Amino acid sequence: MSEVIMQYSSLVNWLQELKRMPEEYWLEPIQEGKWSTGEIIAHIKAWDVFVWDERFSYFLKKSNIPPKIGDVEKINKNASYEAKSGITKNAMIDEVNECRLVLSRKLQELPNTIWEEKIQMGDSWIILCEYIKGMVGHDDHHKQQIEKFLLYKGIELFKQEV
Repeated sequence: MSEVIMQYSSLVNWLQELKRMPEEYWLEPIQEGKWSTGEIIAHIKAWDVFVWDERFSYFLKKSNIPPKIGDVEKINKNASYEAKSGITKNAMIDEVNECRLVLSRKLQELPNTIWEEKIQMGDSWIILCEYIKGMVGHDDHHKQQIEKFLLYKGIELFKQEV
């Protein structure tokens, strides 16, 4: 459990490094037809908020998550708008970091029984630990997209692991 929370909260350190990204690339799409780095980071924040507001309560109550809760397209579209709203890169990163740190603290405060309780989500059963691991995987997917984009632009902000 504590290792999963550490992985989940590690996004904060990665985002601190991302602050060194040149401003001119922040809202440039990472590929044709894809989001910009700013939109991706706003998307991560939007999903952190959604997960806390719309998912964690089911784990806490030990009740099943309804199959269709939340409008994915609407959440993503609102995140894109937020990124383009004029908010600065550093302000957006600070907001995401604050959100992630608050959620990480709340996760640390949960009793072990909550982490081990299986609940139904759609057609499958899941425990909170697996759910958070899925969020870490989501983070990693987007981090790789951004790092690849930056390397293509000749910018190396992150140490490449060998």
